[in-house]
Amino acid sequence: MCLLFLTIVFFFEAKAQFINGYAKVTAISGLTFTLSNVNEVSDTFEDGEDIILMQMQANVLGNTTNTANFGDISAIGSAGRYEICRILSHTETSGVPATLTIQTATRATYSTDANSSLQIITFPNLGTPNFTTTSAMQARNWDGNVGGVVAFQVTETLTLAHNISADGAGFRGGARSANYYPGGTTCDGTYYIATADHTNNGAKGESIYRSTNINYDYARGKILNGGGGGNALINGGGAGGGNIKAGGDGGIGWNNTTTGCAPATGGLGGMSLEIYVSGSRAFMGGGGGGGQQNDTEGTAGGNGGGIVLIKARAIRTTGVCGITISANGTTVIGANNDGQGGGGAGGSIVFQTDSWNVVGTCPLTVTANGGTGGNVNSSIHGGGGGGAQGLVIYSIAIPTTNITTNTNVGIGGCNDTPCTTRAGNGTGANNAGIFGNIGTALPMQVISFSASLLQEVVALDWEVAEYVAIKRFEIEKTTNGKDWITVGSLEPSKTRLAYEYIDEAVSIGITYYRLKQIGTQDEIAYSNIASVHRKLAENDINLYPNPTTQSAYMDLPTQDKVTLRFVNVMGQVVVVPHTQKGNQITVDCQKIPKGMYQIQIKHPQFLVVKKFLVL
Repeated sequence: MCLLFLTIVFFFEAKAQFINGYAKVTAISGLTFTLSNVNEVSDTFEDGEDIILMQMQANVLGNTTNTANFGDISAIGSAGRYEICRILSHTETSGVPATLTIQTATRATYSTDANSSLQIITFPNLGTPNFTTTSAMQARNWDGNVGGVVAFQVTETLTLAHNISADGAGFRGGARSANYYPGGTTCDGTYYIATADHTNNGAKGESIYRSTNINYDYARGKILNGGGGGNALINGGGAGGGNIKAGGDGGIGWNNTTTGCAPATGGLGGMSLEIYVSGSRAFMGGGGGGGQQNDTEGTAGGNGGGIVLIKARAIRTTGVCGITISANGTTVIGANNDGQGGGGAGGSIVFQTDSWNVVGTCPLTVTANGGTGGNVNSSIHGGGGGGAQGLVIYSIAIPTTNITTNTNVGIGGCNDTPCTTRAGNGTGANNAGIFGNIGTALPMQVISFSASLLQEVVALDWEVAEYVAIKRFEIEKTTNGKDWITVGSLEPSKTRLAYEYIDEAVSIGITYYRLKQIGTQDEIAYSNIASVHRKLAENDINLYPNPTTQSAYMDLPTQDKVTLRFVNVMGQVVVVPHTQKGNQITVDCQKIPKGMYQIQIKHPQFLVVKKFLVL
């Protein structure tokens, strides 16, 4: 008999440790930050050391009307922006840092107004130069001022032997409502904000906007990536928080029927932030909205996932099994017959590393999943919406050898038992939040980047604070917010601080632009995103010959299908044979009466009228 002994090292997790210090920035004067809410329990702010400056929240709330569009974004501004700075000096009051001065100017502009939250986080350099983890690491929970981030750097090789987690450390879930039931079975889904009796509705989840208006904090409207709360009429479920995609809508609510409320009273899912994804922005997952209750059985929304930032030349493992790096949103544990809370959205994980080496017998798992909404355990009420998936960014191609990366959507909670209907799932396909080849560590010296539409071309202008030795600038654009293409490049000059590039191929509709900086070692970093909106003009469509005796041809600025409507001088619609192939339409005029006609050319993005004469 032959006996085979297989030795596998299993992972038993000890209590996780915090490794970062945090402080809120309340004012900026030149290179000096004024601080409050300083937390140096786990790490201290010292001269000569690196910190991360991160805009957790910013004044980006757009629509504030009581409509379904409440909570839309105005412009992303500095929200989510982060960069590495080095401490030049600091002052203390009673042993606590009061001000901190950095060595060089920041690459971006940051805000400290009442609707913003700007924090600094210590960025410890572990190891000399290599480092092997000695215990699990985790982010301190975001408290409205500081926290939510676990971040560190290793000069050479990081060896993982323990978990790293920012699970549930992000934006906080909304509270469940007070007990409230006015009687009857009327359902009211029209309150997107609450102007009176606020706490009768579930609270919205926390988001990238710092709310200071109680009217904005309750009822079913989302607030940016924070999920909406359930409405008071009656038992609406809270919505899931948003991040890379939108959160799921909260469950329908109760009105003593087998189908529940109509219209639904559940919260609206936190919005998607996908268009703003880059290596220089990281968002915590939006909090789920709270459920509405009248029997003390509602639940609060789940917290979003926080942020993990890891920089090392190489990352490896040595055979310890079960290791995870995660920034998952919180799942809500359901109750009985009231509205339930929405799941928190997954957070963000950013890796700046040149290589991975994971032992095959013990794969590594990286997750930024949305939390599941709460289940209703009785007749039809309002389950919680699923939290949106989060974001995982790799600075190199997405590694797949012995590494599993997931950004799964949160599942909507059941509205009833047995489960016949559910609240909405987080939107999008699983794993849509995984991105590779996005640089993160190169200090961008671009202090402004803008796009201006000048007739039929776009002028792109940017300015740098100082010359930095890089290979080139590349100009990228997209019309769908995801598929970026390079349209041109420029080499930097030691004698120039301002640059301009003209894009002559401008599509109809909204076009987004960004600047890509390629370093001397092929490091990559991105600027902010700028956009232009080009509307269709009559001369963008070429109709020829005009006049015509037989056929006419029309060249379009798009290959999308369009609808044509022919109208004669009497205002009558005339049927005219025509075919479209690509961006050209052929019109057969041989069988229609002679005279002047209008062609109305309709497309989802434009409506243009052209005149032509048939002889």
